[in-house]
Amino acid sequence: MQAHDMPFTKLINVDQGAREHFHVPKYQREYTWKKWQWEQLLNDIEDNDPGYFMGSIICVNDVQSITAGDELIFEVVDGQQRLTTLSLLLATIHAKLADAMDTYEPADEQDKEEAKSCITNIRAKLVKRKKDAKPGEAGAFKVGKNVYFLRVQPSAQNHNLADYLYLLSEAGLIESQPKQPYCGNRLLGRAYAYFQEKISADVADLLKLMERINQLMFVQITVGSQADAFTLFESLNNRGVPLSAMDIIKNKMLAQMEKKHSVDIDESFERWQGLIEAIPDANDQERFLRQFYNTFKHRKEIKVDKVTRATRSLIIRVYETLINRDAAVLFEELTEGATTYGKLLRSEFGPKPVAASLTELDRISSAPAYLVLLYLFSLDGKHLDDAKFLEHVVDLLARYFIRRNVTDKPPTRQIDQALIDVVESCAARIKAGKKLAFDWFVDELMKHARPASLDEFKTALGGHIYDSNSWMARYVLIQIDQMHHSREYKPDFWARDDKGRFVWTVEHVLPQAEKLPDHWVKMIAGGDRQKAADLQDAWVHRLGNLTLSGYNSDLATAAFEKKQKLAKDRSFLGHKINIGYQNGLVLNSLPFKTKTGKSSLADAPHWDADMIEARTKLLVEMVANANLLPGDKSEGKA
Repeated sequence: MQAHDMPFTKLINVDQGAREHFHVPKYQREYTWKKWQWEQLLNDIEDNDPGYFMGSIICVNDVQSITAGDELIFEVVDGQQRLTTLSLLLATIHAKLADAMDTYEPADEQDKEEAKSCITNIRAKLVKRKKDAKPGEAGAFKVGKNVYFLRVQPSAQNHNLADYLYLLSEAGLIESQPKQPYCGNRLLGRAYAYFQEKISADVADLLKLMERINQLMFVQITVGSQADAFTLFESLNNRGVPLSAMDIIKNKMLAQMEKKHSVDIDESFERWQGLIEAIPDANDQERFLRQFYNTFKHRKEIKVDKVTRATRSLIIRVYETLINRDAAVLFEELTEGATTYGKLLRSEFGPKPVAASLTELDRISSAPAYLVLLYLFSLDGKHLDDAKFLEHVVDLLARYFIRRNVTDKPPTRQIDQALIDVVESCAARIKAGKKLAFDWFVDELMKHARPASLDEFKTALGGHIYDSNSWMARYVLIQIDQMHHSREYKPDFWARDDKGRFVWTVEHVLPQAEKLPDHWVKMIAGGDRQKAADLQDAWVHRLGNLTLSGYNSDLATAAFEKKQKLAKDRSFLGHKINIGYQNGLVLNSLPFKTKTGKSSLADAPHWDADMIEARTKLLVEMVANANLLPGDKSEGKA
């Protein structure tokens, strides 16, 4: 076994004659990363110090089977998701740089040469053309008269490799390749589209991004056989979780408390356990450490020089500095902060409206909000000008984050700093002897973290919402139904089964299956399969085509009429239990207008694009009106 740490620029080098390629075995599963992971990768690249550690890549290289002149094919056992995603990111940068070159005229000609060099290097990192390849050489593929080797080659399962080749051709890296049906719906195609949307087209920004990618650090672990690789893989994954930031900080804290403050380790450990019990989840713990610093760094006893924002790569350095400064004070403040943070996460603050809004914030997945709330709920009430200030703020943030999560505005990489600015404005106001007023807080939030306009919110709601954010699609569907809850009608959409899965899940009326059944092709496109596929692409993930069901697998791709009338083959007091769209769910009974009159999902005579569009308009208006923000009505857009 060999293990070497190296930056990405060395892992896939572009030296003349570079022979090393990373190929995923054909039998491995297809690409599985999703939007939150693409987003996290960009954040890790842009937010952390150069040289951010990306983990290990475990490969097999059977050197005994290689002859002189052969390419070195490393079979990737662990790391295909990271390598494939980075390759798609590089392909996107290549495409954007190539498009920009015709009009790129920098003042310094050397800048243009640097951009051209970057294009050449990206090409060399993704594709190698070999003139003297041997017939049938492992890892080679032929396009026209050219023989290529992919520097990173994903698995072939479920059109995975074919989609990858098409995307490389779209990026101008190889000759034109055929586009497989539904390529845009599969994750490789969606990842490429995501990066196309999110990455700047500015040449300087692209070059800077490429520089940071090249500096990412990996450990390449190479073994001589698949057996060795899987043994190593299982060993690494079965030895428990490596030390977390929380573990390292705890050890440092306990040692300093004993050394500098003469506090017994056992006593400090008991106190630390209280902190852990307040925030038991490991991910919540790490976020608390970051947000605690970001929330209170305006205070000189918390501020660390040259650290304007705590990121994952900086947490340990930040807390080592603070512990060395005064472990006892920090321990006390962390313990108090964790108690407050845990109560926020569990919605344990009263009165009932506050707890209800905190519950909604948790369900929305609005983690950045806790940065502001940790500060506000730590304040003495004398600094607030209204007894209901916190109630109003939590309600505002719940509506704010619904809009933010649906529109991605402000973007994730900006929201933390914007909320830090809000906290620092609050601290400065209190320091000046003034109280926090709700209207003032609204102005500060809108100034530092301006959300999408109401029109932008409606546009996002009316778009492919399930594809862009399936969690928020589910949330707003629940919100629509909850508008009609009463003592007699109150389904629990957040209930989970004994395996921890939601009982109620999002159901697509027009199915999202790659191959639509004939009855659906006939209903929406008169039997024209290509037209049906186009309509499916255009409408399947829109709000109007979605509902909630506890029997998703029973509905699946069934005919529309069957979906409406489906009943379980059992009786209750002599009556069948309806599990289809005629189950009494308000979401299925809401009337919407079409050219032919009023319909609902429960009684519509058929289902097509017009029906989906009409129902989408209705649901969008309901969600938008339920989540208005200050200023929306005055803009005349409500």
